[in-house]
Amino acid sequence: MRLPPTFPALPDPPTLVRLMPSTTPIVSSTVFFFRFVGVGAIGSLALLFGMNSVQAEESGSANTGTAAADWTYWRGPQFNGLADAENLVDDWDPEGGEGSNLLWKREDFGARNTPVAMNGRLYVTMRADEGTPTEGEKVVCLDAKTGETLWENRFNVWMSDVPDTRVGWASLVADPESGNVYALGVCDLFLCINGKTGETIWSKPLHEQFGMLSTYGGRTNFPVVHEDLVIISGIVINWGEAAKPNHRLIAMDKLTGEIVWFSGTRDLPDDTTYSAPTLATIDGQRQFILGTGDGAVWGFQPRTGKPLWHYDLSRRGIFATPLVDGNRVYCSHSEENVSGSAMGAIAALEISGTGENTTVKELWKLDELVVGRSAPIVVDGRLYVIDDRCKLWVIDADTGNMIVERFAIGDRKQWPSLLYADKKIYVLTENGRWSILEITEDGVEEISKGRIRDEAFYASPILAGGRLYFQGTSNLYCVGTDAATQTPVNLAEQLIGETPTEENPAADQLLIVPGELLLQPGESAELSVRIFNALGQPLSAPEPGKVTWSVEGPGTIEGSTFTADANADHQAATIIATLGEVSGSTRVRIVPPLPWKFTFDDLKEPPVTWVGARYRHQIRPVDGSPALVKVNTIPKGARSRAWMGPSTLKNYTIAADVRGDRTNDQMPDIGLTAHGYVLDLMGNSQQVQIRTWSPQLRMAQTVDFSWQPDTWYRMKLQAQIEGSGDNAVAVLKGKVWPRDQNEPEEWTVTARDESPVMTASPGLFGNAKVAELAIDNLEVTPN
Repeated sequence: MRLPPTFPALPDPPTLVRLMPSTTPIVSSTVFFFRFVGVGAIGSLALLFGMNSVQAEESGSANTGTAAADWTYWRGPQFNGLADAENLVDDWDPEGGEGSNLLWKREDFGARNTPVAMNGRLYVTMRADEGTPTEGEKVVCLDAKTGETLWENRFNVWMSDVPDTRVGWASLVADPESGNVYALGVCDLFLCINGKTGETIWSKPLHEQFGMLSTYGGRTNFPVVHEDLVIISGIVINWGEAAKPNHRLIAMDKLTGEIVWFSGTRDLPDDTTYSAPTLATIDGQRQFILGTGDGAVWGFQPRTGKPLWHYDLSRRGIFATPLVDGNRVYCSHSEENVSGSAMGAIAALEISGTGENTTVKELWKLDELVVGRSAPIVVDGRLYVIDDRCKLWVIDADTGNMIVERFAIGDRKQWPSLLYADKKIYVLTENGRWSILEITEDGVEEISKGRIRDEAFYASPILAGGRLYFQGTSNLYCVGTDAATQTPVNLAEQLIGETPTEENPAADQLLIVPGELLLQPGESAELSVRIFNALGQPLSAPEPGKVTWSVEGPGTIEGSTFTADANADHQAATIIATLGEVSGSTRVRIVPPLPWKFTFDDLKEPPVTWVGARYRHQIRPVDGSPALVKVNTIPKGARSRAWMGPSTLKNYTIAADVRGDRTNDQMPDIGLTAHGYVLDLMGNSQQVQIRTWSPQLRMAQTVDFSWQPDTWYRMKLQAQIEGSGDNAVAVLKGKVWPRDQNEPEEWTVTARDESPVMTASPGLFGNAKVAELAIDNLEVTPN
């Protein structure tokens, strides 16, 4: 994976259409949070929103009103699609011209995700090198005033089932405190990027390290920053006791990427989703709220990952983002309801209590309202929501009584969420329509509308610096006038009101950091503990010697330093820390350096350190000898991947004996992976293929290869990086032959990748949906 350290401005000018003179918008001198708190509280309050007191004072945002009116999260800095602005446009013309209110547009800039804005810059994720053998994904930074490209950060997509048309699904999140932006790629590569330079500060392939699912639909969840953490979620098929699929949350130190906590919902969710999280303070307790793949809405403590409550809404995954307003959560879905045969519902929940006593109560629910995509808004006690058929509904937020039903926007499909600012609602639709609505006593009135040919909107409209930005799949539009003003938000209103820590001084929770470890035998790691009260608020660090440590498994601990057993071989350990009656734990995978060999003769389950292997594989006799069998009795796990070790390995060869069954005249696909590439022995097509990205096949090589069921073959995949820097290429060589014959000298299939994945974990790929497959005598050796 080639990640250049910096990305200068592109040498070729972008396709930029400048339609009006652009000047810096006027910013109101009223700073938003002064309505709620005094100046003296700036140090504590600014930190909640990701800016410390020193930075706030130096930037002038504390009390001068000169801070940029940023849009750092896809639903805005208040997480609710609302902005405080005046003199916004009532109409616009996407074709430009005098009086069009179109400041600029990028005709080469199509994307699916909602941009974010920080410090006069726009950030968005999109396809890179579209339709070429080096296609991948990239984060692009634009000058928000001019639309000119400032930098690009390109990265690969590998070992993924995502169609290329769905690259760039998840929106980024920007962090004002660090100046960084965070991106989750469609293959679950998670990056921390310097927002000014485009330099990658750290990255983690979450599919390899945790087993996060990269699906055929491209659905990836959105990250969010809370204080010193960046939190991401998704369907994770992990290791050990967490091997079953689960919609899990991973919190990382936003500056280093170190794992701080690892939490989850319920095993065996129906689907992966793209519901985005919301941060809020309810009854004095900070919460992290999102819809998940098990069909529920969940609330967690963001500093600890502790689950607080959940509400079952759907039989399948929830895609729409819940809206938090005060102590209420408005949530919706478009799938089968928990009871009955109706599809879709919208519900209002009341959250109360703290800690173990946090509760959720259904206030009202409207069945058969199919809202699976667009997130609503609440304005003056009314809930405005667009269903999947592009009809607007206005609901009394307190009672659930209908005020307006099926107000037609003029389209049949809806993805974008609503934006409310300057007493207007801005609406975009999937088929390229746009509408500007004005709120009236009876409901809404459409004051302007239009349709853009060959355009589609999946992204939601945003407002930053007094300018509207509409991201389409073909163009990016900047709309506004010099008269527009927008009030900066230094602290989301719904984050205010956390109970003072002094009221709950007792230790109730303990985290060991790092929250997950991968070590070699004999390697050591320094651990630390974080103590929290029942509300998930941090307490002072314990005095030296007050914490006691213990280890279950191959390793020892001295002080707070854990050392893996020098003789450990693909084993796991659990480290436990205790302070009084409070304890916490962290898990360690111990994986030796290459070479590795697995015969499965002495194992009852797949190696505990393999990510994504248990639950989907069994060890049982095949032809009289124990082998690893990928079962076909797990409908949503029969086609999957597993990972064996660190993602930093390079230049190695993986080989194994393989065997496929035939069921109903169908045969499985059997694959070995190395360096982010798979050698796939495909049963039904009777072919062998090397690839890295299944639907895109940007560098794939395929040859015919006739093979038989119930017969053992030997497979071998060699991956080698040749050259360095911009001249590096990956050379992949694969061969397959009957196990009872001598290894042939010639390779069966070879491939080259000019955009190489530079390091990756060895692993397995298999598709046992139609018939089972078996693996034995697996070896991974350095080249």
